[in-house]
Amino acid sequence: MVKESYGIKNMMCAMCVAHVRKAIEQTEGVKEVNVNLASNSALIEYDERLTTPEKIREAVVAAGYDMDTAPLSDEQDEQQEAQKKKPKNFLKELFGR
Repeated sequence: MVKESYGIKNMMCAMCVAHVRKAIEQTEGVKEVNVNLASNSALIEYDERLTTPEKIREAVVAAGYDMDTAPLSDEQDEQQEAQKKKPKNFLKELFGR
């Protein structure tokens, strides 16, 4: 089993997340998936004997979105986490709270 995070493109809302999750879940070999709108990513656990990131991407594209086939690195994951926190920190700095 492989567990990797992949970048997802074109998601705008909770319905997008649901569509992407469903498309990935229906791909043969996918055991578990967690799609995150804030980080535009999906953490996917899959059996590499049954599927590949390219096959998973095909399902995502068929659902109307796009997916990077190269896994996000730990550094990219950290950068995305920092980006999620940035607006909150910005408001704290702006209002001094």
